[in-house]
Amino acid sequence: MAAQIPASMKALVGNRSICSRIANFAFGKSSGDGVLVKNVPVPEISDTEILVQVSCVALNPTDFKHVDFLSPKGAIIGCDYSGTVAKIGSNAPGNWSIGDRVAGVTHGGLYYDKGSFAEYLKIPGDWAWKVPFSVTDEEATTFGVSAATAMLALNTRLGVPWGSRDTPILIYSGATAAGLYAIQLAKLAGLTVIATASPRSHDLVKEYGADAVFDYRSPTAAEEIVHAYPNIDRALDCFSEGTSTDFCVNVVRRNKGWVVTLLDSKKTESEGVKIEFLLAYSVFNSEFQWLAPIGPKFPKKPADNEALRRFYASLPEVSTKLKTPPLKKIKAGFENLSVGLDMLRQGQVSGTKVVASLK
Repeated sequence: MAAQIPASMKALVGNRSICSRIANFAFGKSSGDGVLVKNVPVPEISDTEILVQVSCVALNPTDFKHVDFLSPKGAIIGCDYSGTVAKIGSNAPGNWSIGDRVAGVTHGGLYYDKGSFAEYLKIPGDWAWKVPFSVTDEEATTFGVSAATAMLALNTRLGVPWGSRDTPILIYSGATAAGLYAIQLAKLAGLTVIATASPRSHDLVKEYGADAVFDYRSPTAAEEIVHAYPNIDRALDCFSEGTSTDFCVNVVRRNKGWVVTLLDSKKTESEGVKIEFLLAYSVFNSEFQWLAPIGPKFPKKPADNEALRRFYASLPEVSTKLKTPPLKKIKAGFENLSVGLDMLRQGQVSGTKVVASLK
């Protein structure tokens, strides 16, 4: 039985024309917040989907980047969410009941009927996870883009199986939300984790499980890592800007290793090292395009979707073994989400995850 569902809902939508977004891309900056709080139709669910009443969201850099460069005018923004199940499709997997606590990730920023910065969102029943009572709404909403990215990078790209005892891995920029989840998941898999971070974040990444931490700004850091861990052959670059990917390549070069980046370096190989760009939107198992019809297209990756479903099926148990990133709560309400997005846009967030209640 469905709860009483309204016909329309409040949502934060993109409000930039394609000309504005192309100009932002060309000049590398934006003016204004580029979003609008608007009443839109509540999405209709298919028989394999559930409708979630959203209570809390987490904000990611990808959200403001979509607003500034990618989101069609009127597309609902936001990827990470937690809330309660409001309606269930007749064949929706997941054994859901009305009122169950739920969290996950959705492909926000490109569509008019998908996005977490809304009072309701639709999601396939097995693309979400049941939140245990020991996890708060704010904590649950952080298991979206950051956690899924860390899981995909380790499991489906770098080939990290459970029980990989003492094998070293480098997590560059370990104090990011994705970095903190990657550290913990790698430790659960049995790896030795080497991280980079600024000195002020060394204690933080050690608290989350890093076995050793190096200052990425030190000119000898890469050399020191190779000396201490001569068999290191895998790295996850959670920053993927400036010289970070080159740093990772230098660390794994001796063993002709593998580097996964979270931004496109335009390189697939360097000095015998494989470089692979990971885009977490691949978990949604559908083709999509940025700046259609002229922008790049991205294919389906069914294996990534299968990995997400396995991960979320395990999270009711695994989430109790993971620490969420330190939370930075902003004032509740849709009208304050643009403030949080601009904090990310201006580089004012470090070592924390911005979360907000929608009520």
